[in-house]
Amino acid sequence: MRLLGKGMIVLTLTGAMLAWTCAARGQTCSFSVGYTDFGTINTLGNEPADVVGAVIIYCSGYSTPMVRMCLNISTIEDRKLTGPSGATINYNLYVDPDHVNVWGSVLNPGTVPYILDLPVHSSGKIWAQEPFYGRIPPRQKVPAGTYTHTFSAADTFFVYVGYTGTPPDCSTATTPSQPAPFNVSATVGTNCNISATPLAFADTTLLDQALVATSRVRVTCVSGTSFTVALDGGTTQGGTIAARKLARTEGGAETIDYQIYSDAARVQIWGDGTNGTAVAQGVGTGAAQTFTVYGQVPPQPGKAAGHYHDTITATIGF
Repeated sequence: MRLLGKGMIVLTLTGAMLAWTCAARGQTCSFSVGYTDFGTINTLGNEPADVVGAVIIYCSGYSTPMVRMCLNISTIEDRKLTGPSGATINYNLYVDPDHVNVWGSVLNPGTVPYILDLPVHSSGKIWAQEPFYGRIPPRQKVPAGTYTHTFSAADTFFVYVGYTGTPPDCSTATTPSQPAPFNVSATVGTNCNISATPLAFADTTLLDQALVATSRVRVTCVSGTSFTVALDGGTTQGGTIAARKLARTEGGAETIDYQIYSDAARVQIWGDGTNGTAVAQGVGTGAAQTFTVYGQVPPQPGKAAGHYHDTITATIGF
């Protein structure tokens, strides 16, 4: 620095400026966050529910070639969607499609801000739609209904800084910024799964005594879902709910009478609820519920040797 005359100062600058940032007046960005509805999800399945959201970005007034975006959202230990009677569903948002890096902020260890480096158009503007990824883990025991989580303006802190050369560090970049409140939602529909084990009677040479056997029907329904389980009359020709029959596998018209009951005493026929028959019923808890099937073949001497079978269809109503 040297003085040239009264009150005049001349500054001599040396070196090179490798990068510079700019947040001058008139340079601005706006953000909106969307596509964050998971839709109707199946909480009974073994696969997670996924959604691809988007941050929609519009910027103007830039003379720098690039703008760095440091998109911060509040982070709690476990993100939850809240639904009927305060029931909650665990979920999270990620910046990568592999669902590894939790979208959070520079203030929360174990999470990361969503960092974007976007080129500026010759007009000084940016238009972009950048994806992020949501996931709900499977097998959550919750009632049917709508679940939501709101990120308020205070929960979102989206920083944007124009630059040339080396981008600014998101851990120190704090201005300028804009909020971008958004909601995340999912709907749990009423749903049930059903499975059954075979009802296998022991081998015998003479049907001069009754044969008994048991099997299981396993039902899993969304918590709070009322359900019934009905059994039909089988596939053997001439068989009905009231008079079920086993058909000879080796062919021919020979059949063996048998019956299925809902009680260990083998009194109440398990059918479709008509003509005095019973159905199994219950209310879902999100966990599997097991119903015992009681089978019986009454004495029927003189039947031809062979393998006999029938196929029963169990229908769950909810």
